[in-house]
Amino acid sequence: MSIFGSIRGSAYLVWCPDRGATRGDARRIVAYNPESAATAWAEWDDASSADYTIVGGTDTECVVAEDLEGSAEWRFTVSGESVPSYRARKAA
Repeated sequence: MSIFGSIRGSAYLVWCPDRGATRGDARRIVAYNPESAATAWAEWDDASSADYTIVGGTDTECVVAEDLEGSAEWRFTVSGESVPSYRARKAA
């Protein structure tokens, strides 16, 4: 891998066995490490389903593996929390 590849991160596969997913169903995510891939997957999963179950308080287990044949797998429990976001603009 070139130095530029390491700046962008590595490709990981992330899936949720509790939902019946296998490595073949995995989402490919580029991240700096397996933990970052797991949290990026959680954000994607919540947004893609529009249910926001993880950020709503349901911890979810996922599996992360480098996108290489025969690579090791890591298990993570991902969780989240909603954070209020406020904005201000000058009144007319």
